[in-house]
Amino acid sequence: MSGYDFYSSEEVKPLYDEIVPAYQSAFAGWPWYEVSKCADTLSRCVGGLSSLAIGQLCEQCGNCPTQPAYEQDELVNRLENLATTRPTQWYIESGDSGLTLAAIAWQAEAPVIAQEKYADIPAMNDWLQKQIGESPIVWLDEVFANRQLKVSGNLRRFGSMCNGFLERLDSDILAFRTINERMVAATKRDFDGSSTVFERDTSVPDRREFIVIKAN
Repeated sequence: MSGYDFYSSEEVKPLYDEIVPAYQSAFAGWPWYEVSKCADTLSRCVGGLSSLAIGQLCEQCGNCPTQPAYEQDELVNRLENLATTRPTQWYIESGDSGLTLAAIAWQAEAPVIAQEKYADIPAMNDWLQKQIGESPIVWLDEVFANRQLKVSGNLRRFGSMCNGFLERLDSDILAFRTINERMVAATKRDFDGSSTVFERDTSVPDRREFIVIKAN
């Protein structure tokens, strides 16, 4: 069955068998290359994740990764934790062969976002509160496509997806971080005049762009 729709955390559980491998495959590729967990005791890989395949020798630290970047049980546990600790919504697109795109968003205040997404960057705590205020907003946590089933055009409905999250999670502001230039381009295309893109390492103290979208 093909189409698109929003799902509650409970409704999406039967789709975990499609969501997990799509997530693993998506983040192993461009632009993230998160294939395995860094085996270096100093965790010199950004975010503790490596682009090396399991068993491949790292020339920098001399170790070989032994664990995938995102293990199934670990990922499911994280999704379940989100579902039980805050208002959460999913958006799923599917083609005749299965899931082609998935996104998860949740409602939270700036301190929660700073603690969970920027624990290693203390400066982001004050920065976030300055930019998004004290009221709960929609945090667009993950957007990932199954490019084995749909090679291009996966962000065609980006605008309606974001507006759907804003409506269902009852907020006027949606924010996310990304290194994916296509996400930035989709924001500018669909929310011209109602979005702000904070450039990485210049207008935001982080290596990723930070995007704020206001409800149309």
